Amino acid sequence: MRVYVIGTGSSGNALLVEDDDTRLLVEAGVGPRNAVMRMRDLGADLFPRGVDGIVVTHHHNDHAAQLEPMCKALAAPRAGARHPMLHLHDGVDVARVRHRFAVRRYRAGEAFEVGGLRIRTISLAHDAPHVALAIQSKSHTLGFVTDVGSITSPVVDFLSSCDTVMLESNFCPELLEIGPYPRSLRSRIAGHLGHLSNDQAASLAGTITRHGTSRIVLCHLSQVNNEPELALRTVRERTRDKPVEVLRHGRSRLVELGARPRRMGEQLSLY
Repeated sequence: MRVYVIGTGSSGNALLVEDDDTRLLVEAGVGPRNAVMRMRDLGADLFPRGVDGIVVTHHHNDHAAQLEPMCKALAAPRAGARHPMLHLHDGVDVARVRHRFAVRRYRAGEAFEVGGLRIRTISLAHDAPHVALAIQSKSHTLGFVTDVGSITSPVVDFLSSCDTVMLESNFCPELLEIGPYPRSLRSRIAGHLGHLSNDQAASLAGTITRHGTSRIVLCHLSQVNNEPELALRTVRERTRDKPVEVLRHGRSRLVELGARPRRMGEQLSLY
C-alpha cells in the first residue's frame, strides 16, 4: 500500500491511497491543479488514471472545500448514475455536490468497499459530523484520524486494529495559549469537540501501539500552534520502540506501508 500525502493541515488535506489496482482519494481540501503538481513531485500522476473512489471525513473547508472541483476533474459520475465514485456519510453537508454527483450514502459506523479496499468507519467527537477511517487491503490496514476533540474506548479499539495510524497531533497547549488566535478559537481547538494536543496524541498512540498498531504517522499539525520536533518528541516518549514519523504542515510525501519496521535507535525523520 502506498499513501501519497498531497496535503495535511489547515491549508488543505488530501491523501491518495493506492493498493494494487485500486486508488482511493481521502479528503478534498486541495484542488486538482495543486494535487497534480504535488503528485508529480512524488513521482506519480493523478491523471489519466484518476481514482476509483472519493471519501471525505467531514465538511470543514480544509477537508472538503475542493470536493466539487475534484469530482469534476476526476469525472465522477453525475447524479442518478448507478455506480457512484463519491462516498459520503449522511452528516457531510455538501448539498451542491450531492445534487450534481452520484453519491453512495452510508452512516457512520458502516463499512463499504472501493475496488480491492474495504473502508470501515466510526463516528468521532468534533463540531461537525465526522468519522475516522480504517482502509484495509489484503496485507495492511491504514487508520486515519484527525479533528477529534476527545477519544472514546470504541475509537481506541477501532484504531488498535490498524497496522499503521495516521494520527492528528494538532497543537501544543502552551503555544496555543500564547499564540495569535482569539480566545474563542483557542477554546474551540482545545475543547472536547476540537482537536488533539500533542499530549493527547501521545496518550492515544501509546495505547494503540500496545494493542496492535505497529507504526504512527503524525499529521494535521497546526502551522501556528505546534512544532514538528515537539510533536514527534512528545509522542515518541509514549510509544517506546514503535516507529513514529511526523508530516510537516502543507508538505507532500509518499508513505509506503508494509515496509520493514525500523529498529529501536534508528533515525526517524521529519517530513
